[in-house]
Amino acid sequence: MSKSSGTTPASAQESKSARTRRSLLDAAASVIQSDGVANLTLERVAATANVSKGGLLYHYGTKQDLLNALLDDTLRRADADLEALSDRAGRDRGSFAHAYLDFVRHRSHRDDTAAGVLAAAALDEGDLTIAQRQFARWQRRLLDADGLGETAALLARVVGDGLWLIDLFDLAPPDDRQRAALLDHVGRLIDEA
Repeated sequence: MSKSSGTTPASAQESKSARTRRSLLDAAASVIQSDGVANLTLERVAATANVSKGGLLYHYGTKQDLLNALLDDTLRRADADLEALSDRAGRDRGSFAHAYLDFVRHRSHRDDTAAGVLAAAALDEGDLTIAQRQFARWQRRLLDADGLGETAALLARVVGDGLWLIDLFDLAPPDDRQRAALLDHVGRLIDEA
């Protein structure tokens, strides 16, 4: 609070608002991870974030708004992780394809909040527009800028996305040894392409 006016400076208010939004997004992810997509309610999110439901609704007017923000945040984080993995790969060709595979390899696929967020967006409110745009950007990057042929680039994407969806719906996921062997094999095929 400013001593002279008794009001909070705008930058401090924005910072508090940003912290509250971050807390709400983290709480929504936590609810999805611990209680499942079916139990994601605005009430649970508000309680988990220790925010009133009115406070949640101030920042996210509907459950759809919250899910869209959570999906956008999750995909932005995934994109940043992919960029970091690609930069570390230090390859002229195929660095993003290898990053795509490494992303799936190193993520904790048994408690993957990102997968739960996608499920919540798809199952609860039915809007995957944000995800569709991000995956299209990743595909363009694989096809246009990675220096690989189309088939090798798509192989990395299809295997990475396939493993993620297998984990998402618990569709007989491969064990850790099988997963590593598959990703190593696809990595070699990409290098040979």
